[in-house]
Amino acid sequence: MIEILTNRLMIVPCSLDIAKSLVFHRKELDKRSPIEIPKSWPSSYVRGFLPFYIESLEKKEKESECGLWMIIMYEDKKIIGDILLQGNPSKEGKVHLCYHVEDKTLDETIAYEAVDAFIDWLTYQMSVKKVVMECEKNDKHSIRLFEKLGFICKEKEGQFLMWEIQKDE
Repeated sequence: MIEILTNRLMIVPCSLDIAKSLVFHRKELDKRSPIEIPKSWPSSYVRGFLPFYIESLEKKEKESECGLWMIIMYEDKKIIGDILLQGNPSKEGKVHLCYHVEDKTLDETIAYEAVDAFIDWLTYQMSVKKVVMECEKNDKHSIRLFEKLGFICKEKEGQFLMWEIQKDE
């Protein structure tokens, strides 16, 4: 199994078993999991994505490097958020990501640590050259995070801002 480790976090792909349990057996998963799963996780966006994710994992019949990744606070053994890799990298090495951290009051460096480590892994393991993320124009947490990570705001469409970072080869 793939694990991305930082000083405080472990970022791991969501397995088929966990994805199915989130949809069909949540109470049982909460009881048996050695890792605390907040009641509010996954977000409504990820919950909507889970059926597609389950289907794609079943077709491949193996762990997917793309898709849903769980951000786990290592010391607390608690899921604190997720990163969603929206499809495989394009031929040009471009990927779309989105992230969610459960508690906005958590130390802002947690989101930075998670997204930065994930982008580093993508760049190294999957030859990703460009990462695209978006947020609402009033999402101050994400805007600050994207700026800290070195993203550049490329597009404004209605309520949404499109951010990109080009990784050096």
